[in-house]
Amino acid sequence: MSIDYDEAYDRSRPGSPFSNGTMGYAWEAQWCARCLRDAPFRAGITVQGCPLLLIALAGRTPAEWLQQPDNEVWRDGGFDSANLYHCIQFRPRGGGGGGEPRPKPEPPDMDGLFTRPPRATRMFIQPQHAEVAR
Repeated sequence: MSIDYDEAYDRSRPGSPFSNGTMGYAWEAQWCARCLRDAPFRAGITVQGCPLLLIALAGRTPAEWLQQPDNEVWRDGGFDSANLYHCIQFRPRGGGGGGEPRPKPEPPDMDGLFTRPPRATRMFIQPQHAEVAR
């Protein structure tokens, strides 16, 4: 699933996401450098990179970048610029699947073309009352 630049630009907020280049490079190293969406561009395979990064370089903040609360950004007495935003379009290498949701797998020995049988009713055995001798 590709991201349309024009739609992403329309959703973006005015204002640069980072106050300086150091913050931008730190965030890009944490997110974009590990993302599969921008990997073909970084490898020189395609001429188009991630449009969200292009929007940020144009001085706007993409709506797909969720700003984190201050307690997540200020850690151990220092500022963590890599945690300033979390990108919801981030796709990690190897561990994130193909990026598209997949349906639940069918149970073993079941054909996926047919509906699943309803669950059988569980019957609980009622406790037997014991007679108490008096």
